[in-house]
Amino acid sequence: MKKTVKGRWRLAVALGVAATLGVSGCGLNEDNSSSGNSTDSSVLRIGTTTDVSNFNPLQSLSKTDSWILNAMYPHLLRIDESAKKAPELAKEYRYEDDGKTAVFVLRDDFKWTDGKPVVAEDVKFSAEQIMKYKLGNVAAKLTWVESIEAPDATTVKFRLSQPYAPFAEGVGFWMSIVPKHVFESAGDLSKFPNDSNWVGAGPFVLESMTKGQRYVMKRNENYPLAPGGKAAVSQVEYRVYPDVNTMMLALRNGDIDMMGTPVPVSAAKTFEGDSKIKLEKVGALGFAHLTYNMKNKQLADQQVRQALSMSVDTKSIISAVLQGDAQQMAGPISPIFSDYDNTEIQPYPFDPAGAKAKLTAAGYKDGNGDGFFDELNFGVACDQSNANITRVVQLFRESAAKAGIKLENECVERNTFLSRTKNGEYDIDASQWGVFDNPMDQLRSTYLSSNPGGINYNLLESPEMDRLINDAAGTTDPEAFKTKIKNIDKVVHEQAYLTPLYVENFQFAYNASKFTGFAPSPSDLLGMVTAYSLAQVKPAS
Repeated sequence: MKKTVKGRWRLAVALGVAATLGVSGCGLNEDNSSSGNSTDSSVLRIGTTTDVSNFNPLQSLSKTDSWILNAMYPHLLRIDESAKKAPELAKEYRYEDDGKTAVFVLRDDFKWTDGKPVVAEDVKFSAEQIMKYKLGNVAAKLTWVESIEAPDATTVKFRLSQPYAPFAEGVGFWMSIVPKHVFESAGDLSKFPNDSNWVGAGPFVLESMTKGQRYVMKRNENYPLAPGGKAAVSQVEYRVYPDVNTMMLALRNGDIDMMGTPVPVSAAKTFEGDSKIKLEKVGALGFAHLTYNMKNKQLADQQVRQALSMSVDTKSIISAVLQGDAQQMAGPISPIFSDYDNTEIQPYPFDPAGAKAKLTAAGYKDGNGDGFFDELNFGVACDQSNANITRVVQLFRESAAKAGIKLENECVERNTFLSRTKNGEYDIDASQWGVFDNPMDQLRSTYLSSNPGGINYNLLESPEMDRLINDAAGTTDPEAFKTKIKNIDKVVHEQAYLTPLYVENFQFAYNASKFTGFAPSPSDLLGMVTAYSLAQVKPAS
């Protein structure tokens, strides 16, 4: 079975390279029916390296999907520049019944682009459909919901089976709200493509698309969170480029006004001589990591996972890949959540000789004398459009070889990578979580075996982890809750279910001579292109 999986990955790598070459050989923006090379100062052109893979906001997880869909479909809450939750569709929330009821109070001035008001029934419908069809990562956050009520147009009540402290902030931030009057006629929403005739209530709504080239969004003439009640930008156009370098060139040449993805640290200095280009630095809510597939016989061995963790030269990676602009991690909780980060945990030391000794003691052998343990040959999957992670994979291969572990680069285009990872068709996943807004939801999403729609890419099925996570989730005492989270942090570290690498700062480049007013949020997933940020942008002249 392992050979079949590897074979599919190697085929995917070949196809990904072929696809990249194919795109590189074609002219972008061939559909001149849209803005094309528009010089309209109110049209904001944003570069991306991936297409939209799913237009259904209730089940989408990909980065470009999120950028476009979040500009169309409101959320109850957003994350502001300081990483705090702030009102969006909901102007406030509270708990009742000793924490067993979460109440959201909505604004009354949001409207769908077909003129109908956004009401509590839309929120209720969105949540119930996610629960019914177990859609996306929000399904896990609704686990304890027993019923949902909409007693009036601006009030939504979630009745919970037990108190869960991060419930309101987690659901409020992650859940997209869709128009009930549009989506209810679609039937099974797990199969609803939502790929035409879009109706939204964000600052922009998708108007047209040319796959592989552009996605054109028009302004919603009624968006209450924008100054003056609507965005100053009349149109947002996402343009698809084959790689980050091509996108950087497009920014310099004036073909786009902003890069949606961060500028690689190694390339940031190339913009220093351009007076028009400004770099905006934001922090991260996620982190880079290596995740091990527990369905792989060798990777299910704790000794192998620990040896791999000892084979990663994280300090050198931070120096070489990120120019030192990152913080090394030890456990699975980012230091941004200082109350929950177990500071007693230390990163595994970079010790290839020690790793080799550990594996030898565990019974692994180099039978043919080629310098590699016979059974320890793993593929490392990554998104080839992420220049930093691609470089991490290269350095990891080199350092692991010193420990007698043979690694193969199996990086492919992003959507293929996401599909393979979600389906467990990989050995080691090298990637970067985009946003974790609280530690409890993070642990449930990544390690709970019964988690519906989660991101348990380890494919971990551990009764011990399930017990620890469920026990912590129902703990309402703040200090006891912190202690339990730190204990889970320790268990994940000892088991080496993943190797945390670093938390980095991101830099986003845009043409400051044309646009100003962005309100960035931490992480590369949010960055400069949140709905709120796009609604604040205005032409510079």
